[in-house]
Amino acid sequence: MEISRIRYYLGLILILLGTSFIAPAIVSFIYMEDFTIDYLFTAFIIVLLGFLLWRNSVREEISYADSLYIAVISFLLPALANTFVMILNGFDPWDSLFESISGITTTGLSMFTTEELPKTIIFVRAWLQWIGGIGIVIMTIGFLLKPGTVAYQLFATHLRKEAYMPSVKIIARAVLGLYGMLTLMAFITYKISGLDFYQAIVYALTTTSTGGFSATNVFPKAIIWPAIIFMFLSAQSFTRYYLIIRFRKPINLLKSVQIRSFIVLYILGFILFYLALSWAGMNVSYTDSLFNTLSALSTTGYATIDMTSLPDSGKYILILLMLIGAGMGSTGGGIKQYRLIILFKELHRRLKKVYSPPEQVEVVKIEDKPISDEEIYGHLLVINLYIITLIITLIIFLLSGYELMDSLFNISSALGTVGLQTSMLNNTIEWYLKLIISIDMFLGRLEVVTVLATISHMIDKLRG
Repeated sequence: MEISRIRYYLGLILILLGTSFIAPAIVSFIYMEDFTIDYLFTAFIIVLLGFLLWRNSVREEISYADSLYIAVISFLLPALANTFVMILNGFDPWDSLFESISGITTTGLSMFTTEELPKTIIFVRAWLQWIGGIGIVIMTIGFLLKPGTVAYQLFATHLRKEAYMPSVKIIARAVLGLYGMLTLMAFITYKISGLDFYQAIVYALTTTSTGGFSATNVFPKAIIWPAIIFMFLSAQSFTRYYLIIRFRKPINLLKSVQIRSFIVLYILGFILFYLALSWAGMNVSYTDSLFNTLSALSTTGYATIDMTSLPDSGKYILILLMLIGAGMGSTGGGIKQYRLIILFKELHRRLKKVYSPPEQVEVVKIEDKPISDEEIYGHLLVINLYIITLIITLIIFLLSGYELMDSLFNISSALGTVGLQTSMLNNTIEWYLKLIISIDMFLGRLEVVTVLATISHMIDKLRG
């Protein structure tokens, strides 16, 4: 990494992130809570740092490795800044870090009930999720997908008809407009459904970001069906929406292999989840089953059922849905529908090779675009690293004395950036477990390969 090359981009991002901390300061002022000065000071420091970086830099082309540093820093810094504010106001340091990481990674796991938190902290968690949601979409398309890969072509080239590789600026404008529009629609719908202004804002921010932090301890029944609609929409690729709007062909929505895969898994997950709860003697409505299975698959993390009371069969179904996750190019987390499709297509290719003539060439395609073996192996590597990370974390929890099922459920929720949790995960668990789950949330959001590649590149530079 050349510091001089990334200063320009990092400076602009820090200015935007710093400015965003004015919002919780305003909320604190409105509700007469003691966070106003702290958040204004945080905003000032981050903006000043960003301005100094930007002012003393020249815009240059950056490498793929440089973009990884920008992605990691852009997600880590706001979490650390909010952690600092919470610690200043008397919160436990590890709980503060956990809540802040859970926010910026759009996870929604929490050490607290909503009743235990001031309105400012409830809002800032939702606000961080909204920022993290739009951030991951833009960075995935603009930074984290390698140009030239089929994944890049599928998501990036939709944003500019006349160009093969659109700039991050074009991507940001298109996606931010769609993201803002969807958030506004959610807010208006929730307000009409009976929520007050504050609750409607918090739920709109956390639904669109598939974040899942709530404004109330119990999810409002009045917005269950609107939330189902917005969770589904937010879990799909935003570039697909741009394509539909630009060419005025709604049928393009169903042409997406990711969306078709998502719908099939959602229906299958709902049926299995409902049957699992019924066979276990739990009286759960169709609506609750629809809501909670979609919440898991979209990685939103809202719940209308107590996760602790679920039978093991129901938990296993949700674990699978949480790990699979939403569509690539969406605000959702998990392994992603795109990689699941590649996994099964590659499996089909390998099985077909067993009985096909040696000279016959089989090619994996996504939406009629052939995928290179290198790209396939890259996606399979991500899946393997997710599983390895899950197993390592699970072993640590088991060695710490926690039981298997709840440990697996909460770890899967963290890695999938979902937010569904059982009563096992609370502020009484050991500090190192809070740190490990925080790391899992970070790895799940930016993806394990991205973080490991950044660390590996940094080590190589230090050695060199």
